[in-house]
Amino acid sequence: MNNSKWKPLEGNIDELLRKNNNPMKALAAGEIPAIILRNAYPSKLCSQLVSRFYERDLVPDLPKPGEPITGKYGFERIDIGTSLSNIGSDQNHFFTDAEKTAQLYETLFEEMGNPIHRLYKTITHLSPGKQAVTAHEPDGRHYGAAIFRCHMPNWGYTPHIDSVRLRDGLKNYAVHRFHTQLGAILLVQAPEGKPTGFDSIIYRSEWEKNQELKHYDAGGKAIQTEVFYDYAKKYKIESYGVSLAEGDIYFFNSHYLHEAPCFTGNRPRIVLAAFFGYTDDDPEIFVWS
Repeated sequence: MNNSKWKPLEGNIDELLRKNNNPMKALAAGEIPAIILRNAYPSKLCSQLVSRFYERDLVPDLPKPGEPITGKYGFERIDIGTSLSNIGSDQNHFFTDAEKTAQLYETLFEEMGNPIHRLYKTITHLSPGKQAVTAHEPDGRHYGAAIFRCHMPNWGYTPHIDSVRLRDGLKNYAVHRFHTQLGAILLVQAPEGKPTGFDSIIYRSEWEKNQELKHYDAGGKAIQTEVFYDYAKKYKIESYGVSLAEGDIYFFNSHYLHEAPCFTGNRPRIVLAAFFGYTDDDPEIFVWS
C-alpha cells in the first residue's frame, strides 16, 4: 500500500519546512497524502488527559479501563465537543453548544498544556503567511475549536469524504467559503489491535474531480467498501496508510477519499480532531469541529 511515489511529509516542524517551504499548500493541492509529526504532544500528557475524561465523567457510556468488550459495542463513538456535521442543521443549537464546549475547554487542560493550542500553532507554522484561528461568523459567533472523538472497538468508517461544501451543503455558514477542507488528528489513546496495521487510509482520489466515483455513492458521500476496493484496484488508485502512536499528529485533505479501518481490543481509540478551511489567497485558516 505504501509503495507508491505518493508519500507524506514527515518530521518535526523545522524538518518539514526544510523539505517543503509550504507544507499545507502542498497538502491542499494533493501533492502529498498527509503531513505527519511524531510525538507532537507528549504521550504522558495524553494519558493524563484520558484520565481526566473519566474523572469528570465526560465519557459515562464508555467502558472503564480494563472492562471487557465482546463483539461490537452499541454505538460508534462518543464526542467531547461540538460537531458541525452532526448538529449544524440548527444554527442556534450549534452555536449554543459551541459556547458550552469553549467553557469546558477553559479548565479541561489545566496543568497539562493545551493540545488544541498546540494543534493551531502547528497549522500556522506549516502555512507561511497564514494564521490559524477558530472559525467564526461575521457577527462574532464562534464554532467549536476542536473535538475529542472516542471511537469504539469493532467499528470503522468506510471510504468517504468530509466537506462542508461537497457533502454537508451548509451554505449558511462562513466556513462554506473555503474551497479546500483539510483535517487534523492528534492520537490521544491508541487502540489495542489494528488488523490492517493502519489508523487511516487515504486514497489519491479527489471526490470533486472523479465523476465516475459518484456512481458508487452509498449516501453521504460514503462509498460501498467492497465496490470501491474493486474500483481502486481496477484503476490503480494510489493510497497511503497512516499508523500513529499516542501524541502523533497528522493532517490530510478531507476532500480525498479516506477510511478509518476497524480496530479490536478492549479500549476506545481517542483522538483530538478538527477540520480547517484553506484557500491560497486567504490569510486566515478557519479551524472548527
